[in-house]
Amino acid sequence: MNLIKLKKLANSRQFTELEVLWSEALDEPEAEVEEMLRVAAQVRRLGEEERADAMLQGLLHAHEQRHDRHARLDVARQAAVLLPASTLLRRELRQLMPAFHTDYEHAGTLTSRLLAEGIALPDGLAVLDRFLQLRPGSFLSDRSHLEPGMVEEVDAEHTRLTVSFSGRREVMERARVGEVIVLPPDHFPSLLLYRPDELRRLAADDPEAFVVKALTSTRDRTLAHRELRTHYVALHGEDGWTNWWKKARLVLKTSTRIEMTGSGQPTFHLLRQERSYEDRVREQLRGLTEPAPRLQFILERLGEARRDKSVSREMIGELGNAAARLAGPLLEKDAALTLACLALHAEAAELGGDVAEVNPRAAAQVIARIHEPAILPSHLGDRLLQLVLAFVRRVLPAEQWTVFWGRVLPRTGRMTADMMARELLAAGQERVLVSALEDVLSHPTASPEVLGWLWRTRFADTKTGQSLAAMKGLGVGRLMNALLDLMDATGRMTALSDDKRLRKVLEQGQEGLELHDGEPIRVYLSATGPEEARGLKERIERNGGIRASTRTSLLGWLRTAHPEVFAEMSRPWEEDVYYTTMSGLQHRQAALDELVQVDLPAVARQIGEAASHGDLSENAEYTAALEKRDQITSRATRLEGELARAKIITDEMVRSAFVNVGTRVRVRDLVTNVEETYSFLGVWDSQPEVGILSYRAPLAMAFMGARPGDQVEYGEEGERRHWEVLEVGPAL
Repeated sequence: MNLIKLKKLANSRQFTELEVLWSEALDEPEAEVEEMLRVAAQVRRLGEEERADAMLQGLLHAHEQRHDRHARLDVARQAAVLLPASTLLRRELRQLMPAFHTDYEHAGTLTSRLLAEGIALPDGLAVLDRFLQLRPGSFLSDRSHLEPGMVEEVDAEHTRLTVSFSGRREVMERARVGEVIVLPPDHFPSLLLYRPDELRRLAADDPEAFVVKALTSTRDRTLAHRELRTHYVALHGEDGWTNWWKKARLVLKTSTRIEMTGSGQPTFHLLRQERSYEDRVREQLRGLTEPAPRLQFILERLGEARRDKSVSREMIGELGNAAARLAGPLLEKDAALTLACLALHAEAAELGGDVAEVNPRAAAQVIARIHEPAILPSHLGDRLLQLVLAFVRRVLPAEQWTVFWGRVLPRTGRMTADMMARELLAAGQERVLVSALEDVLSHPTASPEVLGWLWRTRFADTKTGQSLAAMKGLGVGRLMNALLDLMDATGRMTALSDDKRLRKVLEQGQEGLELHDGEPIRVYLSATGPEEARGLKERIERNGGIRASTRTSLLGWLRTAHPEVFAEMSRPWEEDVYYTTMSGLQHRQAALDELVQVDLPAVARQIGEAASHGDLSENAEYTAALEKRDQITSRATRLEGELARAKIITDEMVRSAFVNVGTRVRVRDLVTNVEETYSFLGVWDSQPEVGILSYRAPLAMAFMGARPGDQVEYGEEGERRHWEVLEVGPAL
């Protein structure tokens, strides 16, 4: 059929010839419906409505004869766009639409109302489609609501719906219905809201179908473990989750429609094509070309096999052999990963996989190549490390595996350290354990996890805790000093780098120091001597990682145990008083007496004499006398305030072991090597020309609190001086 010729005949109004060719075109099975409808539409636009309707009627009939009644409706729908004014087409659609919805009582009424004369045919047909889908119980989405809605009633006579939105009922008129989105009948969020019993039965009877239904309602066909839990708890409550998940996990893992990724809290993906669990494992394994991720994947799958007993022996054997094949190529460049390969191979054998037996001698040779076992924790991760440790224990004699474990332990995590400590104690290897823990205390920043475990376990009422408490070299003082060292170093690094790992170390350290409300620390402090307490006080005060509240608690416990340390280290130079010698106080009091008893009476007489000269407005002598009186009064008031806050320098201050108010210090200039002597007395005792400074002078404040051996700096950049404190003694 030549459609171009049909169009030319229509445009040139050669309708007789057009009708002949039109009949021929209707007999052709490959006729293009849309293009033929365009020809009929052109005939109608040229004023030949009856001729156009006849052409349309023939097209509808031909398609029904060639195919079925559905094909007739499809052509009519297409024609509604191109021939919207056709009365014949409107009548045709009003007959066809109800015929395909005989199961719906409102189909006829809705069709007659929405395809009535006066309603644009394409618009009416679009709204009718929505009404026919939105039967009672159907779900929809409306842009004015966040949650989906459910149709409750259909008013066919007035073409409107009554819709529930989480219990709130709204009436939707025709125009608004045309804008909503029809949701599928298995739309999961809608089922949660309106038909939860249906989902409860599904979750109990068929966990796989329940999760598939949840997945189909997500945009990317992906569901997180926490989201699945939220859905289940919303239906059943928190109590039933654990048992349901234990049952569902095995079903979901072996599902051919769902893929689980991750172990503890997996993510679920809806597969485009059904595939078995083992086929997916093989495909994923082939995609992992790097050794470390490949071994980690094998570890996770073998872990699933041990937990669920659902993986075939054949699959376990494939995994074990895949690990073994990596061992040879890795041996020269990475002995640690080679050892992991052998451990995974041995694990597969233990689980019943079809693999070759492990050769202990070959395993021992690989272990001998690992010169620094301490790298294993960071290189392998906790789970693979534990598998490797168990393997080493199986293949080496006791005197060798325990030493190997002892070298690994300081760099492990808390859980692994706890397991290793228990096993070493059970094997009678206390000496190996003590040596490993002494390494932790000597290098706390390299072993933060184990130090945290050691601190907590040392005070726990467990068999391991009791054993640790009885060990020499693991006293509370040594542990506390190591913990303070760790926190100080970590705090200073945190100031330079906002690293989450460093913040976690600090948080765990804070918790450790406050363990059991500080009872272990208080007991320890009560047994310390003054010198140890003094050093501990300085370490706490200068620590860059302790929280302010924790610092206050520690110093409070120390003050209770050793009040003398705090008395000795008081800071009088920071008090809001005026320390002075007795002579300085007497000198200041004499200055006040002079003002009150001599200067004020004299100025009063001057004021009286000046006033006697008459006109005060232009009396310069009178004005000057008043100003002088105000100055004397102000100075006297200031001196009274200072004297009210004055304190005499005490003998304890003068004889303190550090630079204090009332002390003399002998120092050495670190640049010139010249020795100098300064005395720091009260604010009214200063004689800078002979080396006696007010303790409030900037230079004096730089020295306050320093002890022999300390270094002191003072001055601006470029003129800064540096001294070493040689000796501190009384200045009085």
